[in-house]
Amino acid sequence: MKLLLDTHCLIWALTDAPALSAAARTAMARADEVAFSEASVWEIGLKWRKGKINLQPRRVVEQALRDGFRMCALSLEPILLSCELQQKHGDPFDRLLYAQAKHFGYRLLSIDRTLSEFGAQVINPR
Repeated sequence: MKLLLDTHCLIWALTDAPALSAAARTAMARADEVAFSEASVWEIGLKWRKGKINLQPRRVVEQALRDGFRMCALSLEPILLSCELQQKHGDPFDRLLYAQAKHFGYRLLSIDRTLSEFGAQVINPR
């Protein structure tokens, strides 16, 4: 199984936050691959610049790679897929993460339960 972490889950995994359940940690440990998206790095960077979080995006990437996570690069097909979704979802980052998961064959570890309505295989991290 391959897992793509949404932005919350990436932060929780890197900070060992209690919000990430034992079941989610087990899923990550058993996964063949755990990835994070460049879109999450961008989202973290925007929130860092606004002062909403105290995590520098460069340090997040460095830690994630040290922890063995793979970076899932943005590419044209998932971007187009996220633009073509018929379902309404207000968060463009979640739409892009869903599209990357679908395109590259990941299960999505996400707190956003509405993404499963798109047809994504979503694992709840709590």
